[in-house]
Amino acid sequence: MAGSSQVDFLVMGAGVAGLRAAVELARHGEVLVVTKESVAESNTHYAQGGIAVAMEGDADVALHLEDTLNAGDGLVCRPAAQALVAEGPVRVAELIEWGAAFDEEGGELLRTREGAHSLPRILHANGDATGAEISRSLAAFARVHKRIRFAEWTTIAGLVVADGRVVGADLLYCDRRPGRDTKHDRERVSARAVLVAAGGAVRVAETGEKLRYGKPGWDNPHFVCWGARPS
Repeated sequence: MAGSSQVDFLVMGAGVAGLRAAVELARHGEVLVVTKESVAESNTHYAQGGIAVAMEGDADVALHLEDTLNAGDGLVCRPAAQALVAEGPVRVAELIEWGAAFDEEGGELLRTREGAHSLPRILHANGDATGAEISRSLAAFARVHKRIRFAEWTTIAGLVVADGRVVGADLLYCDRRPGRDTKHDRERVSARAVLVAAGGAVRVAETGEKLRYGKPGWDNPHFVCWGARPS
């Protein structure tokens, strides 16, 4: 191993899950976010459509929950859906505060009615580029945070396990862009906790939206396996 270092928290993945987790974890210590290309590239960036959010109070949230349960035809986990619709307004307000620009009309957020929703509650950014705007705003916010740093063009070569728990990861730096230094620098990073937010679950399923619409090669099922290995 070429070198070693230590952080409080190591986050694998720089999509919406990894970036939002990094911001939260930075309240408690130093955070390193690892992503295999630039922070600007992730499945979040390529996500189309919009965000469904009930912004008209408790009655709207309750109706959003019922719409979600009805659309799921018995397959929806009610507690998960309840958390989703209840936290939605807070998280969208948070994104706006951090710089996300959703489409507006007449100075108000533009909300459309789609799918099984009984009311207009879908927010978009630049039409169907909602994921790109969320990714951009989260990345910009995280980049200026004093406790968050990034390891771009870096792959996790393996997790470090001691006494039955993950205590770090082996990083492999390899910038594959034309004209860049292609030497493979390795580093072992120790951490109080390692968060796997690298996606990949869709790739272990037989079918999935990302297989049709996601950028090829971005989902990483081996991260799912690594996450399960210590147990």
